[in-house]
Amino acid sequence: MTLEKAFQQEAMAQAQTAMLVWGCPTKRLYQSLETRGGVETARELAGKRRLSDGFDALRRCGHLELSLEALMTKGKYGALFTDEQVNWCLEVLLEAGYYG
Repeated sequence: MTLEKAFQQEAMAQAQTAMLVWGCPTKRLYQSLETRGGVETARELAGKRRLSDGFDALRRCGHLELSLEALMTKGKYGALFTDEQVNWCLEVLLEAGYYG
């Protein structure tokens, strides 16, 4: 399995868990992951410095580990994103009180 495919699968699983278990609004994110792909969706959001759908709801319920931003900061996916993209994700996660 390619790194891109692994990221896609994990991102979709996390978005689904956030939606079904925690009631977070991640439907649009899930659809984008399905149609455009996980890496492309993540790169675009980070490039525009836009939080993923459900980020604020995940923050409120204490489960930012399920956010796309947290997934992008995992070391195993480092080759998929620029330092700038990952650093932005780390910045917003830290501002939201998530320390991984």
